[in-house]
Amino acid sequence: MKIIKNPLMIVCLVSILAGCQYFQFPGVHKINIQQGHILTEEMISQLEPGLNKRQVRYILGTPLIDDIFNDDRWDYYYSLKMGSGRFFKRTLTVYFDGDLLTHFTGENLPESKVSDEEQKKDEKEPETPLPD
Repeated sequence: MKIIKNPLMIVCLVSILAGCQYFQFPGVHKINIQQGHILTEEMISQLEPGLNKRQVRYILGTPLIDDIFNDDRWDYYYSLKMGSGRFFKRTLTVYFDGDLLTHFTGENLPESKVSDEEQKKDEKEPETPLPD
């Protein structure tokens, strides 16, 4: 009877540890989970006030969250959960006045590399006055 208890105890212990999220078996692959619209820097740089809804839909795609109470607001959401446990989220809200885009706001949006390069150029090259 004592011989049966030890293997049974080991099997129970291994099954309990397998259910624990902090204990991971080596070689187990966990997939990345993406949800929503991928919002790239090129897409966001194309947005400018005055675009109509059809043009914004062409640039960004159909909004993920369709607000039935406010037709002048579109919400875009993107999330990525890495297999390693890291989580990344990006949101974009586009506001319209009638059919025209007025402005947009967002969280964790990519910044334009062009503006960064221009800022570095402006910092490196001081303005020189024109000769009289």
